[in-house]
Amino acid sequence: MKNSRLFEILYLLVEKRAVTAVELAQRLEVSERTIYRDIDALSAAGIPVFTQQGQGGGIRLMDQFVLDKALLSQSQQDEILFALQAVLASGGAAERETLAQLTTLFRREGRDWLEVDFTDWGSGAAERETFALVKGAVLARQPLSFTYYSSAGEKSRRTVEPARLVFKSGCWYLSAYCRTRQDWRIFRLARMEELVPEEGNCPPRNPPDRLEAPSAGRESGVDLRLRFHPAAAWRVQDYFHPRQITREPDGRLLVNCNFPADQWLLSFLLSFGSQLEVLSPGYWRDILIQEGKKFLAVYETGQAVSSLKAYPCVRGGGTDPAQHKEVFSMEERKFCQCCGMPLDKPEDAGTEADGTPSGDYCRYCYQNGTFTAPDATMDDIIAFNLKFNAENGCPMGTQEEAEKMMRGWFPTLKRWRKP
Repeated sequence: MKNSRLFEILYLLVEKRAVTAVELAQRLEVSERTIYRDIDALSAAGIPVFTQQGQGGGIRLMDQFVLDKALLSQSQQDEILFALQAVLASGGAAERETLAQLTTLFRREGRDWLEVDFTDWGSGAAERETFALVKGAVLARQPLSFTYYSSAGEKSRRTVEPARLVFKSGCWYLSAYCRTRQDWRIFRLARMEELVPEEGNCPPRNPPDRLEAPSAGRESGVDLRLRFHPAAAWRVQDYFHPRQITREPDGRLLVNCNFPADQWLLSFLLSFGSQLEVLSPGYWRDILIQEGKKFLAVYETGQAVSSLKAYPCVRGGGTDPAQHKEVFSMEERKFCQCCGMPLDKPEDAGTEADGTPSGDYCRYCYQNGTFTAPDATMDDIIAFNLKFNAENGCPMGTQEEAEKMMRGWFPTLKRWRKP
């Protein structure tokens, strides 16, 4: 406790150069006698501190005194640089010179390792724990291995050379050189699991200037014209640039923007609920209509629709429905009441004993009026589907997500429905 108080007195003197014993006693909630004993302790330690009588006097440091960097541990030095870089990245300008001086004093390199974009807020406990591990690897220039899930649900193990933490749109990202892909990549911390620091150090590398450099084959964006209810104004103003927003006389907000046409965009638009109307392009209105039908099917019939194929990425920004016919694959469909396979084509149907097509089961599960695997259980069918997904690609996200969906939906199918 005393050492902590001595450090605080020293830093106050460095900041103000002169302060009275009364002020220190009130600030630190101790007696003036204790303050004078602390001053004697600092003086005995070689700190050039002295008292000056009269008006404008008090406890002072000699003008030539400079705080020795040895008073701060390496981790404390890193935290100071981290805080200054965060302030600088959030718009501060006066901190730049201070940051440069302290970086030189502490003999640190790469002071631009952190980039911050305070567009939004939000971070869970698990993400904060991951953040601490990633930040330590960045500061130590230590390679890091982890399991990563892409936005498409693909799972892979990566080994990277961490370079920079980025906070953008309410999420933390890591900019790192991926040894697995032999290129720079951006990783969202919330999708990182099983982090393990690796032995050795990272070679000097300069991270790319941009958060995400365009890559070949990346889906082009779609130009959207949106209208928001006044109640959504706080989110609209937080998320969109003022130049994208036009306020109508009745308080509604018009927004013109461009986003990658993918599953994330669908989730983003749906997050506004009835407070948003998509004005154009027209096919995105149809996408939301179909998604609304899915909601009704879940809540009106109690039947999960988890096996429906997810919307594919919509390429291009045109309005020709022929270019986006895959988007409308979410309409009402019939499914095998044993394995959940879509019965989109007549030849997909099984057969009854008299040879007529079955209206309930597929040709793989049902032939000539009997099940092809009469002793199979629901767990057997789910396991078969998961194996098929692993070999041919899972249309429902990760294997874990697919299994969860099937276990919620299969008990509603005819063969597995309890009487």
